[in-house]
Amino acid sequence: MGGEQPTDEVVMVANPYRAAVASARSACVQPAESLGDVLARARRAMNSGAWTGSGADAFSAELDGHRETLKNAGPAALAEFDEALARLPETVEANSWYVHWRNLGI
Repeated sequence: MGGEQPTDEVVMVANPYRAAVASARSACVQPAESLGDVLARARRAMNSGAWTGSGADAFSAELDGHRETLKNAGPAALAEFDEALARLPETVEANSWYVHWRNLGI
């Protein structure tokens, strides 16, 4: 019988899911780094007296709060990617869900 004998050998392959997460992280670096500057023009305008009077101080305080949130959001997002990458194996079994994840609808 000329057929191949079944084997219990486990075939390991590079983890394509991990590669996709790494690629997504790379695509997010520049936008993440620029988030802190998104409201810089608004802050400069406020510092130059663009709005004075009733409500200006409250707006200015809210503006600073939003700027701080944005400044922290980029590094936090990249850290999430890094944590995910640290948990993902570099190689997986060829029949693993990691290899077929795109077909799973996740």
